[in-house]
Amino acid sequence: MIDHTRLSELRSHEFSKSLRGYSPGEVDDFLHRLFDDVAALLEGAKDAAGQLRALEEERESLRKREESLGATLLAAQAAAEEWKAVARREADQILRDARSQAEEVARKARLEAEGILREARERSGILEEGRGRLKQELSLTLSRLRGEFDALYEAIDRWEKGMSDLERGRGGEEDFP
Repeated sequence: MIDHTRLSELRSHEFSKSLRGYSPGEVDDFLHRLFDDVAALLEGAKDAAGQLRALEEERESLRKREESLGATLLAAQAAAEEWKAVARREADQILRDARSQAEEVARKARLEAEGILREARERSGILEEGRGRLKQELSLTLSRLRGEFDALYEAIDRWEKGMSDLERGRGGEEDFP
């Protein structure tokens, strides 16, 4: 590769002179233009190499950022999946707990309803039994009252007969029972 040192050597190089050659002034002018073009090309190549290094460094930086972003994205996706799994497990547990509580409430309600029905049946039996006793007592009381009324009617009939007898002449001096 030609560098600035080598270019300076070429610039300062002198050729021997001969009679049958090219015009030395034209050759010198051509060589100077050629050296200037080569120098410009070398400077451009140097700038291009610097730009290339900068671009390669930027590309490497971008590649590392891409890797980092990819790893971050994968970690975020894994975390999201884990959170979804945790949320599903928690939701399932909440549903199981709710079902269990609902079943327990239903079981207690069923037991309470059965207890209420049993108590109502017992009370109904007690009421029926009491009703039967009251019916018997009423029947006995009515029988006694009928007997007493019959006795009272007989007493009234006797009293009325006694009063009739008194009015008819007995004189009323007899004691009345």
